[in-house]
Amino acid sequence: MLSNKPYQCQRCPRAFARLEHLQRHDRSHTKEKPFTCAQCPKAFTRKDLLARHDRLSHTEGSPSRSQTTPSSAHPILDGLDTLASVVTDHAQSRRSIGSNDQFSELSPAVHRTPLISEQLASDTPSAGPTPIAGPDFGYLGGFAPGNYEGNDFTSFLDSVPLPSHPFSPAYQPLPLFPPLHFSPVPDYDQSSDRAPLTETTPATPSSSVLPRHGAQLPSLQPEGYQTTPKARQPTGFVPVTAQCREKFMNLLSDYANVVPDPSLPSRHALSRCLTGYLTGFHDHYPIVHIPTLNVESMTLPLFLSMAALGARYCREPETSMRLYQIAKPVTLEHVRRVFQCGKMPPVNVADDTDTLETLQALLYLTSVSAWFINNPPYHEALSIRSLMEMLLRNGGLNRLPEHDGTWRRWIRRESVKRMRLIVFCFFNIHTIVFDVPPVILTEEVTIELPCTEQEWQAPHADLWHKARMKSPGEPKFQNALSALFEPNSNVERFSSLGGYVLIHAILQDIWLMTKAGRLPVSRRNRFNPSCISSTPELVSVEQALERWCQCWERNQESSIDPLSPHGPLSFTSAALLRLAYIRLNADCGSARQLQTWDPVQIATSLRENLSVRRGDRLTRAALHCAHALSTPVKLGIGFVAHSQVALWSNQHALCSLECAVLLAKWLEAVTVPHPDPALTEQEARLRDFVLEMVMEVQHGVSREWLLATNTRLSAAVTRLWARLFTADYIWEMVALIGRSLNSYADLLEQ
Repeated sequence: MLSNKPYQCQRCPRAFARLEHLQRHDRSHTKEKPFTCAQCPKAFTRKDLLARHDRLSHTEGSPSRSQTTPSSAHPILDGLDTLASVVTDHAQSRRSIGSNDQFSELSPAVHRTPLISEQLASDTPSAGPTPIAGPDFGYLGGFAPGNYEGNDFTSFLDSVPLPSHPFSPAYQPLPLFPPLHFSPVPDYDQSSDRAPLTETTPATPSSSVLPRHGAQLPSLQPEGYQTTPKARQPTGFVPVTAQCREKFMNLLSDYANVVPDPSLPSRHALSRCLTGYLTGFHDHYPIVHIPTLNVESMTLPLFLSMAALGARYCREPETSMRLYQIAKPVTLEHVRRVFQCGKMPPVNVADDTDTLETLQALLYLTSVSAWFINNPPYHEALSIRSLMEMLLRNGGLNRLPEHDGTWRRWIRRESVKRMRLIVFCFFNIHTIVFDVPPVILTEEVTIELPCTEQEWQAPHADLWHKARMKSPGEPKFQNALSALFEPNSNVERFSSLGGYVLIHAILQDIWLMTKAGRLPVSRRNRFNPSCISSTPELVSVEQALERWCQCWERNQESSIDPLSPHGPLSFTSAALLRLAYIRLNADCGSARQLQTWDPVQIATSLRENLSVRRGDRLTRAALHCAHALSTPVKLGIGFVAHSQVALWSNQHALCSLECAVLLAKWLEAVTVPHPDPALTEQEARLRDFVLEMVMEVQHGVSREWLLATNTRLSAAVTRLWARLFTADYIWEMVALIGRSLNSYADLLEQ
């Protein structure tokens, strides 16, 4: 059969139906920008992008200019065109772009039709008081009234980009949330090449890829993005010499009281393990400074625990377990000898190498044990937390080494800072997973946020100095966090790791507020995630998440590509943002019972103890969850499960579990016969969108059959989520999530 796309690109596997589409696509490789704006220096690869830029930035009658005033207290109109990325205005986008082939070159997160905001703006007042809950969920797209079926869904799936090579990331689109009412923050323009933002950079209305009131994190790659040689390459091999192994064997003999029969794997196996650490764990938690890493100078606890963790990523569980059983007693004995028997480190504890590397060793032991029921048992990770806290507080939680301006001293200071902040995040992960109180509260952390990954990855002093000169500097943790919650403060910039730390801080706030709302004294239920009405607390957190998104977009290194040259941190942060919005609607942590490690018990608890209430906020969260599932549906659930999920942090599995359950709960509520009150237009459209996703995967299943009961569609969607986590994964917790989702679907089908 002849292909209906005869024009093949010579630089990538893409093919097109028309020659002009191929020529347009080819400019994404050559970076040619023939369409120049007549009123400013910007240039674009496509004429429709130039037209959109001109309409938004230079047209006097654009909605953002003509329908708002500088004195308006209701600055929502510029963001209204973002209310429907999951159901993009297909009819208008076809007129704007001209063909579906061209449309497929842009992700749905990046391409939005300004005409949606024009239509909404005509019905929206430009000023005046507004209720605390904000406006209605709003228009979900440009589809005609009625069912969301057929070509519209196909067109949406066509807009999801396929991978350009086997290791390309699965695009993770994030849906939109309504305007919040607080002081506006500036927009940031995006052309194909983003210039660095300065204090004098002019803002252009509605021209940002992340409009001021959308909580969507789009792909920040230029349109027509293809993987280039600049993409992050695998970290280099870490050799362990025979002399190095012999040295650590000699050190191990000093711990015969806790390891009576010491032995280590061969030097080749140890090399594989350390390399596995760098290629698997390090990118998600960049603590080690790779350019100056020296295996020979490591302490014994750090060497053993790093190798034990790396062996997991090498798919050598027996080796990992053997190393863990050596590393744990050695590290605990080292802590007893040095920190608990009067042999305290030097006065300047913040600059003590032994303290830093012992803390790293404990963190790696926690990373190995937290995700297994028995081998090793997860409760060992929880018990190690107390030692980590002791070392952190003993060294001064916010004390950092002095910096004299040299590269080496800066590396030392940045290493200590990153170590402490990542330990804070790890404590928060334990809170998310096991629903245990946080060990360190957000208010206790006052140090600066981490630097950019470009500075951290600089291989020598000259490149570091060059990157440092371009950097705006790191804000204080508390200043950046306060800026997210305070309407009139300036929004701080942050790095990828800085954004990761801040989203964990917000998640901790949500957890504490949720628990406080469950106390008997909280009889008025000030903060109840399932409550349909807004509270000042809810609005404050939504405001912080909104501003966090703005900062995420300002970060030049942000990307939803786990293979980004700057690492997968911003990709993981996007999943945590999704988790934050979910937990504003449902107290999943209390109902989840992951600590039982029993998929049936987990599913039963979620079924019986988690409740939701229909409303705009819940519908928006359900849209968030449905949109996150749309990409695996397009790429293929099996493909993503076996090739993409391995690139994700374990936190993605945790977020997906709550996405699946919240979406299932919402579907149960909207698919009952004769719902009271009747479904809103937004609920009906989102329900139909989910129906189309299920029918896309389950061939031959009819809409009528799926809606025959109010649990059948919920069960089908839960099965789709479960399939993402049923492959042979490194961590038992990830497989537990897949089994728990299948058990939840079983309960729904019963």
